[in-house]
Amino acid sequence: MARRSWTWARQEIAALDVETDAHRIAQLSFVVRYGMPLFLHGLFSVAFVYNVGMPEMARILHRGGRGPILRDTRKRNFDSLTFFGELYRYGDSEPTRRIAERLVRIHGNFPIVNDMSLYTLATLACLPKRLSGRYMGTRGLSDKECEAQYRFWRMLGGLLQIHDIPQTQDAFLDWMREFERTRMAPTPECRDIAAALAAEWADYWFPRTLRASAIGVFYALIEPELRRRLQLPEPTRLQNALASAAIRLFFFAKRLLPDPAERQISDFFGREYGARPRIEQIGYQGDRA
Repeated sequence: MARRSWTWARQEIAALDVETDAHRIAQLSFVVRYGMPLFLHGLFSVAFVYNVGMPEMARILHRGGRGPILRDTRKRNFDSLTFFGELYRYGDSEPTRRIAERLVRIHGNFPIVNDMSLYTLATLACLPKRLSGRYMGTRGLSDKECEAQYRFWRMLGGLLQIHDIPQTQDAFLDWMREFERTRMAPTPECRDIAAALAAEWADYWFPRTLRASAIGVFYALIEPELRRRLQLPEPTRLQNALASAAIRLFFFAKRLLPDPAERQISDFFGREYGARPRIEQIGYQGDRA
């Protein structure tokens, strides 16, 4: 087998057309190039906090303290990451349609209306661009990578029967920020879930002596305006600096280091099952009360 070049994933992204190859570009960018498990675990957990800024969503997931996100935070998190990993693996194909059908059935058991689902989709389609732009400006994710991420999740939104998806990423970002301004509000449920997610991420990746600082870094990754709106804990100046330095160092290293080999999110986060699970074996928060 021919040896791949140092920058093989970057070269493939450059050669692909975002209009026809959004899935492959998103997979190469988000999974292969930037798919370090610590980073993905943190990013998806932060995105989860954005979602529970919706009081209605926070109540659904909290369930008076009985929700899986509180009872078994790690399993709930890893189940979701495995689901997302399979979507990145398969793109627009039959396995993805089976996942989408299952998710539609699950979410049908709860009072989740279209704009709530649309906001969740926005966290997946647009939040990576927001995070990259906040810390890296034009030196982070490329326009092509961000556009592919948006197009990939817009396609999946259609399969998930989500309506009124804005037809450009900029429009979706504008819609997302306006939704946060008008629909986000502090609740005890949101604070409980955010605390559980922050603690789970810190506990998984950091030694005991660093966990308090890691929790502060987790909160620092949430945009300050939204963090204050939701009345979440404020990180210290040092924790804000650590979050900024870690993100910048991560992107800088990715420019210098070789592109990793092909990999899949679900191969890492599904390992607690002993092997990558079949789609129908993956648990999910909506399967049970």
